[in-house]
Amino acid sequence: MILSCYCYSQKQGINFDIKKIAVGKGAASVEVADFNKDSKVDIAVANAEDSSVTILLNTGKREFIAATGSPFYAGHFPNDINIADFNGDGNLDLAFANHERKYLTILLGNGKGQFQSAPKSPFAVQVKPHTHGIISADFNNDGKLDILTDSWGVDSIVKLNGDVRANFTNPAYYATGKHPYQRLRTADFNKDGNADVVTTNLDANSVTILSGDGRGNFSTHLFDAGNTPFGVAVGDINNDGNLDLAIVDAPTISGGKPGKDGLTVLLGDGKGSFSTLQGSPFETGLGPARVATGDLNNDGIDDIAVSNYRSNFISIYYMGKKGVQSSMKLPIGNHSDGIAISDIDGDGKKDIVATSSDDNNVVIFFSR
Repeated sequence: MILSCYCYSQKQGINFDIKKIAVGKGAASVEVADFNKDSKVDIAVANAEDSSVTILLNTGKREFIAATGSPFYAGHFPNDINIADFNGDGNLDLAFANHERKYLTILLGNGKGQFQSAPKSPFAVQVKPHTHGIISADFNNDGKLDILTDSWGVDSIVKLNGDVRANFTNPAYYATGKHPYQRLRTADFNKDGNADVVTTNLDANSVTILSGDGRGNFSTHLFDAGNTPFGVAVGDINNDGNLDLAIVDAPTISGGKPGKDGLTVLLGDGKGSFSTLQGSPFETGLGPARVATGDLNNDGIDDIAVSNYRSNFISIYYMGKKGVQSSMKLPIGNHSDGIAISDIDGDGKKDIVATSSDDNNVVIFFSR
């Protein structure tokens, strides 16, 4: 059953309507996409403590229904979600990194909002100690999506090659900085047409950029990223046409490591190098866990939203060409975890979707 309520938040001239929807236990990662091909943005929530994913189908007018059969089994403790068409049938599928397990789970979509396990899922990966993050791209340019996850304990990531049947084999390992924990993402940072990778290196206070050569190989570059970098998102944060990085530093949820929680922004030069935005790290709540980018105020510049796991609010940063123009806090509940930015209601304004883990719900902040 979906339970929801509307609230209203106004601060610094920015207005939001707030809707809360009950999902599974331990709501964690959240991602959005059109799962049933009706041109509306739907929501996928990984319920870590239920080992499931809730699919909320957007019916329009800010209303949602759970897809028939939802929640779907997503393997033990789904920690991160990746959305892509892994078997090339034109329908979006789901991939999960399963915390506390050495495997990845793939669910194939039917284009109507239902999902079932891929024939050979879950896919075992020899990582240490277990998987945390997951991404996909065609790293070797063979027309088939590959998947990549972290092996935190041995300072590396592992790539599995995909085929047209959504099978993943032939693991290859690539060195990173020390302890690439929790998040990794992919984009073309140097504009050569090949997919690159960024990892957050928890115990190196850095990120690793792995520049892809289009044949499945990578060259490695490290950049300073504050204290205990935990999560990362990609966007054009200063509107110069180059991809930048928003990184949350989270010593308070990483075993009490030294340093201060915050948001570090690295500006890309379009050639694969990055420099720290003046003013970084910016103040967040306690335990910033995940971060998302998107243009929230329609000025053409990507803004930043941060979930604070140990605070009862999310942090919003409105960006300009020279840095943070203003910031605000939005109340959410207990243990905010997953976060995403998209135009959920189709009104031309970007909205924020976040999870409140202890409250077992997803919260949508609709821009007014």
